[in-house]
Amino acid sequence: MGYYEFGLHNYFNSTITGTASHNSSLYSDLGIVRYLYYGQNMIFGNPWDVNILVPFGSLTDGKIDGDRLGNASGIGDPIVSAGYWLINRPQQRQWFSAADYVTIPVGTYSRGRPLNIGGDRWVNQLQADWTQGVVDKLTLDMSVDWTYYGDSDEAGTGRQKLTQTSTFETYAWLSYDVTDLVRTWLPTASNAFISVGYAGIFGGAQKIAGVNDGLKTREDQLRMTYMMFVSPTWQGLVSVSHDVNVSGGFKEGFGLTLRVAKLF
Repeated sequence: MGYYEFGLHNYFNSTITGTASHNSSLYSDLGIVRYLYYGQNMIFGNPWDVNILVPFGSLTDGKIDGDRLGNASGIGDPIVSAGYWLINRPQQRQWFSAADYVTIPVGTYSRGRPLNIGGDRWVNQLQADWTQGVVDKLTLDMSVDWTYYGDSDEAGTGRQKLTQTSTFETYAWLSYDVTDLVRTWLPTASNAFISVGYAGIFGGAQKIAGVNDGLKTREDQLRMTYMMFVSPTWQGLVSVSHDVNVSGGFKEGFGLTLRVAKLF
């Protein structure tokens, strides 16, 4: 699969100094190459999958209250994951899955720079997801994540240790099947959905050399997505997002995600 993500951030909040809304910005242009493999042989009757994701891109025009952060570009830290469906009941439209994601710190990172594409630390994320058909054509999807962050020894000035507490994330999606409507003008379409959702991230306070740096990962975000298969092997997705609340970081005024997937 291929992803493109654009983000426009025009507010910055520090848990120490408050919100900087004047002359503050950050533009993100990020791509992701993703390989996803579904197990053809069931394990205990249920499917499994393996993911490999490689992000890349750039961060530009970073500044906080006029203080410039510079730019960053390159290859991000690759992510590998494995998932398993503990419940797989297509007839009842019920699925429950669990997955583990490991981020490997080999991406582009320059110590002493305020912006980097790579993170210079190991990250492990556990995710559980429940999907349930509610009524005809309507599906509810809910997931929770727990993320553990390793330390970076080249943060701040380049010789300071960065530590971060764990984060907890929750997602909720309500999706409506519009396949029948779309097929009136595109007969090859399938699995066409319009979705609205909420994402919340909590925790993740950071310290550099043992001192709170005012950053964490507290965020509330609203999203809207449209996705469909335009043919049996090609899928497209477009998603827009907006942060309604952020504490300890940049606030995204507008986010755009585009995804193209080719199945083999």
